[in-house]
Amino acid sequence: MNSAWSVEFLRILVAFVSTVLFGTVSELWTLSVVIHSTLYISWNAFQLRAFERWIRNGAPSASAPDVSGVWELIVQHIYRTQKSNKDRKRHLSKLASHYHAVMSALPDATIVLNEKLEIEWANKTSQRILGIDPARDSGHKLGNIVRDTVINDLLESSFSEDEIEMISPVDPLKHLSLAKIKYGEDKTLLIARDISQRIALQKLRKAFIANSSHELRTPLTVISGYLEMLDCDEDLPPSLGKIINNAHLQAIRMEQILNDLLVLSKLEEKGYSENSGDTVDVPALLKRLVADFQKTKAKDSHQIELVIDESLFVKAIENEFYSLCQNLLSNAVKYSPPGSAIRVCWSLTEDGKACLRVIDNGEGIADEHLSRLTERFYRVNVNRDRKVSGTGLGLSIVKHILENYGGYIDIQSELTIGSTFTACFPSYRTQQKE
Repeated sequence: MNSAWSVEFLRILVAFVSTVLFGTVSELWTLSVVIHSTLYISWNAFQLRAFERWIRNGAPSASAPDVSGVWELIVQHIYRTQKSNKDRKRHLSKLASHYHAVMSALPDATIVLNEKLEIEWANKTSQRILGIDPARDSGHKLGNIVRDTVINDLLESSFSEDEIEMISPVDPLKHLSLAKIKYGEDKTLLIARDISQRIALQKLRKAFIANSSHELRTPLTVISGYLEMLDCDEDLPPSLGKIINNAHLQAIRMEQILNDLLVLSKLEEKGYSENSGDTVDVPALLKRLVADFQKTKAKDSHQIELVIDESLFVKAIENEFYSLCQNLLSNAVKYSPPGSAIRVCWSLTEDGKACLRVIDNGEGIADEHLSRLTERFYRVNVNRDRKVSGTGLGLSIVKHILENYGGYIDIQSELTIGSTFTACFPSYRTQQKE
């Protein structure tokens, strides 16, 4: 840089000295200034013309203009910038190629949509499970390629965490799970996954549970009957009495488990329905349920308090709603100390949901177990549960009943203080009676 500017300053100095000498000798100062200024400007104009032609042709490094001084320095800067840009473009091109290779290799269909929900890019899996040809369909709206209201509802939803399931438009035997991810400026990444194997395994599991439970009921009923007969036999030796009684109790528990498994299987097969059921008189049902508990249990075992909105009804199937309430209440009774208070609340929330709350003063549940309580046969404490009769399926049944009605269960608990089980039904199922 210093040498280039030195050459330029030297030219200016030579032109100035020449102008002074010529003006001194000829005493024609104006002519001297005009001549030397014209020569310097003309030379720079020639350099500028060569530089402009080079820029116009794309500034190729092989045909850089033969210039010197500041113009040479400018050419060098442009050359270095070009080289840096080429290296950057080469690096970005490698990254883009690597990105496309990774996205294309994904087993899930991956589609990039712009703000108009037009296809900008799609991998090969998209063609196999959604029928989207990346070359043919680029620039077209996804809704015009895959005509399914489920996808339109997903894309138009304001919740980015939504996930839906649908049948593949290419193969009706394939089940797909679709999710969207918002990124950048109004960009959407749509991911479709083939879950056919998972669906088939779920169906197989449901069929196995339903069939095995049904087939086991008959022989188990026979075994339980014989055990009951032996248990009632007064001539049975005392050494066998305790064994037969324990076997009889376990047979009864197995029958309860099979019955609950059949109930779960029916609930899973039934699935979600928005309009199922009739109006259930919840206040009367809860009073009847509490009365039944007080008949079967000792009167002083638990103090059950009812806080009920007498005007609040719900649209559901009565025996399923009764099963839900029975499971929640029996769960509170089992895991609360005798004589403790249990509060049952039925009320309407501010957002219009009908909620049943069962509050106990039991030993409580640690936070790490709360999210898994509705799993089948999940045990918080195996030793504790062995002391309490039950199938381990009650909360799972409650969860499935609520999901079929569009509701949910919320569990709050604190060790040594107690637990609150809240079952909420959506607002479209609530009914207010005068």
